[in-house]
Amino acid sequence: MRKPVFLLALALALLAGCVTINVYFPAAAAQQAADKVISNIIGPDSSAPPPASSGAQPASSGADAGHGARGEPLAMRILDALVPAANAAEAQPDLTVHTPQIDAIQARMRARFHSILEGLLDSGAIGFTHNGDVAIRDAAKIALPERAQAQQAVAAENADRAELYKQIAAANGHPEWASRMREAFAKQWIDRARAGWYYQDASGNWQRK
Repeated sequence: MRKPVFLLALALALLAGCVTINVYFPAAAAQQAADKVISNIIGPDSSAPPPASSGAQPASSGADAGHGARGEPLAMRILDALVPAANAAEAQPDLTVHTPQIDAIQARMRARFHSILEGLLDSGAIGFTHNGDVAIRDAAKIALPERAQAQQAVAAENADRAELYKQIAAANGHPEWASRMREAFAKQWIDRARAGWYYQDASGNWQRK
């Protein structure tokens, strides 16, 4: 009798751990914040599809076994009902991406992108890494007299990116979010990479978009 109770308690504890992550890091808001910042640096996403009409309703695909109509595991829905505060906390805040420090970093990154990084990305000499940085992918694509400048630009860019992730986390009252902000930006940099640009997959292998 005690064993099923123990297993149930353990399952609820694990599920509560999942909810805690959702509560304390607004992943969707972080993604939106990253997109705003990246748009400010490299320009708007010209490949983004037009917004759906307000009256459109998602098609129902039926519920899988163990999943509700919302596509969430049934256990998570039960936990949501037991912990209503979790649902309330899922409301995504509008994260701050403008402070004097953040704006200064974005200005430097925007100037660097248009002056040198955009050309290096177009040529395939550099690419976006899977951890939110940029890296030299193929130095042979850079003229020898220009390699030192390119390496300096990449190093300066990565220093600014690290500070950007740190400053956004701090501006929103959670310095501990810096690594999570880096993850959000890493995904968004790759999502926003233009056709022909290179990026690293999760294994660190270069892929061409």
